[in-house]
Amino acid sequence: MKDHIEYNESLYFNYYDEGNDLTAFMRIGNKPNKDEKSMFFVVMTPERTYGFRQTTHCDGDPDSIGGLTFKRSDSGTWALSYRGVVVDMGAEQPVPIPATMDIAWKSQNPEMDYKRCVNEEQAEMSSKVASEHLEQFGIADGTLVIGKESYTIHGTGERDSSAGVRDWGSPRMWAWINSVFMEKEAFNITKLSTDMGDVDAGYFYIDGDNRPLNQVSIDLRYEGGMPSSFTLSMKDMSGSSYDVDGKVKRYAMLPMGNNNEMMLVETISEYVWCGKKGYGIAEFLVRRG
Repeated sequence: MKDHIEYNESLYFNYYDEGNDLTAFMRIGNKPNKDEKSMFFVVMTPERTYGFRQTTHCDGDPDSIGGLTFKRSDSGTWALSYRGVVVDMGAEQPVPIPATMDIAWKSQNPEMDYKRCVNEEQAEMSSKVASEHLEQFGIADGTLVIGKESYTIHGTGERDSSAGVRDWGSPRMWAWINSVFMEKEAFNITKLSTDMGDVDAGYFYIDGDNRPLNQVSIDLRYEGGMPSSFTLSMKDMSGSSYDVDGKVKRYAMLPMGNNNEMMLVETISEYVWCGKKGYGIAEFLVRRG
C-alpha cells in the first residue's frame, strides 16, 4: 500500500469557539510517491470565510507547510501555528490578508482507531480513502489574528490522523461528522459510500469510554441545493442507540481531486443530543455535477 502513487499521510484539526462564533479547520497531507505536500487553512466567521491553500514538494518536515505547523508535545497537547496570509473566499478579487494563529489543542479522550469498527470486507471498501484512521476530540485555547481582527480562542474540536491511499475521486460520497457536548462528551462518524457498498465507523465518547459505532443512518435535508439540517441515528457495537439532530450554521466549499472532480462541503453545525447542545464540523464530499 505504501508504494501506491496516491499513498497519503495526513493530519487534520478543527475547532469551534462559541463565544466568537468562529470556526477554523486545517489539514496537512503528504503524498511522498507523488512528491506532493499540500495544506488548507480555513476560518469561518459570521461575516465572511477566509482561506489559504498550497501544494508544494515533499521535504524533511511533513508537519509544516505554507506557514502552517502542527507539533505534538510529550504530554499529548498539540501546538497549532500559522504564519502567513488568507483571502476572503467570497471576494471577486481576493487580496492577501496577514494572519497568525497560536493554538494549544489538548485531547480529551483516548485516540479512537477506526479498525475497531469495521470487518475485513469493510476495511477493503475503504482502502482507497485511508486504511489507517485515528480520531480524537479536544479543547483549543490560544489566539487568532486576521488583518486587524484579533480573537482570543476557547473552543472544542476534532482531530484525525490518517494513512493509506487517498484518492479523492474514489468514493461516490462520504460524510464525516463530529460534535462536542459541554466539553465532556463527543461523537465522530464517517459514512462512506463506494461502488462496493457503504462503510459506517466512528465513536461516541460517554462515561469515559470510546464506544465504537458501526451503524449510522443520515436523514439529510437541503435548502438552495446545500445541506441545511440532518438527523443522525447511530448504534454502537453493543447495540446502544444515539439520535442526534444537526443544523448547519455556515459552510465553505473546497474543490478536491486531481481534476477537481469532487467538492468538499465543510459546515459548522449545531447539534442537539438528549437535550444537550453541541457544535462541530459536518463534512460532505460529493461528486461535482
